[in-house]
Amino acid sequence: MEVDNNNFWGHLPTVLDAIADAEYISLSVIGHPDAITKADQTKEELYRELVEHSKIYHISKIGLTCFQYDEEKEEYSARSFNFAITPWFLSANIQAELIAKTVNRTFSFTYDTLKQLRTHGWDHNEAWERGVPYLTRSEAQTAEERFLQPWESKTPLDINKLDVESQTFRTWANEQITSWLTKEDKTLDLATPSGERFTSLQVGLICQLVHSCFDECRATPKDDNRIMQIKKLSRAELITEKLTSRRTALTQQSGFLYVVEALLGGHFADDIEPELCFFYVTHMGRDTREQLISTFRERVGAAEYRNKLRRPILLVHSQLNMLCHFYSTFLGPLPETLDDFTKRIHQIFPRIVDTRILYPPDNYPSHSPHKRKSSIEFISAAEEEGGPRATQVRGLEYKDTMAEEHGLYGWYSNLAFLKVAAKKLQKEPWLSKTRPQKTYGSMRIKAKKPSKLFFTLNPFAPNRISRRSSICSSVASGMTGSIDTPPSVFADGSDEEEEKHEVPEIHRLPPWEAVFWEKFGNKLILDDGEVLALTAASIPLRKTRVRNF
Repeated sequence: MEVDNNNFWGHLPTVLDAIADAEYISLSVIGHPDAITKADQTKEELYRELVEHSKIYHISKIGLTCFQYDEEKEEYSARSFNFAITPWFLSANIQAELIAKTVNRTFSFTYDTLKQLRTHGWDHNEAWERGVPYLTRSEAQTAEERFLQPWESKTPLDINKLDVESQTFRTWANEQITSWLTKEDKTLDLATPSGERFTSLQVGLICQLVHSCFDECRATPKDDNRIMQIKKLSRAELITEKLTSRRTALTQQSGFLYVVEALLGGHFADDIEPELCFFYVTHMGRDTREQLISTFRERVGAAEYRNKLRRPILLVHSQLNMLCHFYSTFLGPLPETLDDFTKRIHQIFPRIVDTRILYPPDNYPSHSPHKRKSSIEFISAAEEEGGPRATQVRGLEYKDTMAEEHGLYGWYSNLAFLKVAAKKLQKEPWLSKTRPQKTYGSMRIKAKKPSKLFFTLNPFAPNRISRRSSICSSVASGMTGSIDTPPSVFADGSDEEEEKHEVPEIHRLPPWEAVFWEKFGNKLILDDGEVLALTAASIPLRKTRVRNF
């Protein structure tokens, strides 16, 4: 499903439900070029280069695919969303423009990125208007601290610094409002004498004038700045209405941040304004409105609860480069060191899998021409018969061009990973097992199985355990060798008979607690084949917005 600012709020509850119910979520982004790596570059040097790289380039599109297993059909159902993202600030009203002034940002695009997007029908200028806006976590915190503060703390305008024309305009506006207050009308629709739009400066002058000189009035631009509407309100009503309009503007600008918070298991239910998702309801009675708001809050609240209760497994395809840009775009400045970055990534994404982990280093899927053959083999793996099946939910599928837009790291990589992982589990069934734990008081330790050599040489071993004379001979003669055996996953200490039998086809991957994810999860694969382990850390979640009215 294609999502932009025109339909984002209407589809947001569906997106939040899909994330909350997913076992696996595939994340892919476009808009940033690959960082130029140097020969013999250490991973710390690469990370420092990515830190600078992420400060320059902006993410243009984000693809999410949420996989949920259907017990009855024995297959995964996939819900896919393709978000157009814009760094542009909304300018629908003066409140939105104030956010842009409160939070400033710079951004840039590469020619190759724009060319690629244009090739697939993505118009850059149109996307700036249609794209879903966002605030980073740090920007949202700054905006909430400054944007939702009492207006009395603001520095008043110094009239003496205005030019003659602006002073004349302010005097004219003052006379119009003063004259209107002598009448019984509760609303004044103020227009320019020439009938033209008010400029941004003139809008600001009128708002400041009303705020500083007319305590029980409020000024709001209407009809694309053609009219300045002045209302008579009590002080309490004025503060409530201002906070409501500013909070709504802040919610609209936050936009995609709520999807990010859902991915991170963070707070979002109390911050989303229900009215934004009801734009399609033209005529709504008070009772109907209250019922819709109540139902909406229950729905997003339940999605937030499910998110925190069970975190999905995140599938990534462009590993370190993509995660750095995602973090920089939606969370804030990157940590100074690679070690701190891996800790923070593991904290916000405790279950993350690089889909290249199951491939040998010389067969990583790549866009490079000299690896075209291995890339074709990668796509072929997704189209093979057998293994887990994934069906896209009708109405929530990618377009046909999605495979091209997101390259080999899109839909095909998800299917290929599920099938390759299932084959490995079928070949090595012990990977599907969960390591048991024994409890001793308040301490929990993993139970380990005595080695096969112990049962072989122990004279008191049960008769049913076969003596392996070849091992005994090797030990007796002083010969030692490595025995390639899987780690123990049995708790009773018994030696399992190694019977060869046909393993049934795998339709569903095991839960996160299985040995498979212990071996292949929470590791990123760098381009040179080096494995980067993710370690735990603790960073605070974004605070939910406090409603003080």
